[in-house]
Parts: sequence; structure tokens; C-alpha cells
Amino acid sequence: MKSLLIAALFFAPFIASASQVSGSQIKYWSLWTDAQGVSHQSQCKLDSLALQEFSVKGNPEWVSTDDMKTIRYVLNIMPTHWSGTWHKSPKPQWVIPLTGKWYIESMDKNKVVYGPGEISFGYDIKAVEKEGKIGHLSGSVGNAPARVMVIQVDSLPKNITDTRCMAGGEFLK
Repeated sequence: MKSLLIAALFFAPFIASASQVSGSQIKYWSLWTDAQGVSHQSQCKLDSLALQEFSVKGNPEWVSTDDMKTIRYVLNIMPTHWSGTWHKSPKPQWVIPLTGKWYIESMDKNKVVYGPGEISFGYDIKAVEKEGKIGHLSGSVGNAPARVMVIQVDSLPKNITDTRCMAGGEFLK
């Protein structure tokens, strides 16, 4: 997650949003699979942040403490009205829209639309095909391209207490 935080600082003008951060917590959506291999989406909150000096001496800020090693990041532009096919996340990954809107529809028919700064963690790797669906659908929403940052990680946090929140933290809804 250090790389995620560095990327977030770099793109702060695009993704900073007071509704995303409350004290020492950050909300995110989690794409996960149940024991039957069906994908779902849950809203969670990361709460493993500590107040410490990070980028400026003497000015502490909330910094994640349960980091995941980044293996790749991709900047992606989904053209207007673009839609993919059913697929699984290729790796555990954070997806953060920078501009425009995009959606994820999970196998349980839950469709979440994401705007700039709304964070998703994709971990539907264990999804199995059911009724011609596997993993999730995704695509752009509205009359503008969706510009997103994808940050793939090599593992999950060590202390996952709820499988609906695969990047860690606490289940909200």
C-alpha cells in the first residue's frame, strides 16, 4: 500500500475527497468471492493507519501500516460507453478512477458505479463460472472516458478478519 499512497499523493488533485477519509479511516469497495465461487461487492473501511511523519517533517499524517507489495501499476482509459466481458481480476488489485465514472457488476447482480477517488479492491480470483458469468463485468459510465489507475499487489494483508474485506479493515455494508 505504500505505492498506493505514493500514487495517491501524486494524483491528490484528482482523488482527494473529504467523503473518502474520516480521521484515520479510508472507505473502499471490496470485490470478493464466496465459498461457492460467486462474486460480491461490499463496502469496507481501512483502519490500520497510524499518525506519523511521512512526507513532511513535523507534520504527522495518517499512514497505512498494513502495506501490500506493489507488483505493477497501470494507467487505463476506458472509452466512452466501453464495456468489457465477464472476467476475473488478474491479480489482487486496487482500482481508483481519476476522472470519469466506471462500474463493476458482480455475479450477484450488484452493480456499483465509481467516481473519481472512490476506491475498489478487486479479489474475485476464486470466482467460478455459473450461468455464463465469471468474476465481474466492468465498463465506463456516462459521456466521458473513465481514466483509472490500477495497482496490482502480490499478496493480501496478514490480518484479514472478514473475507468480505480482502484488503483488510472492517465491513460496513
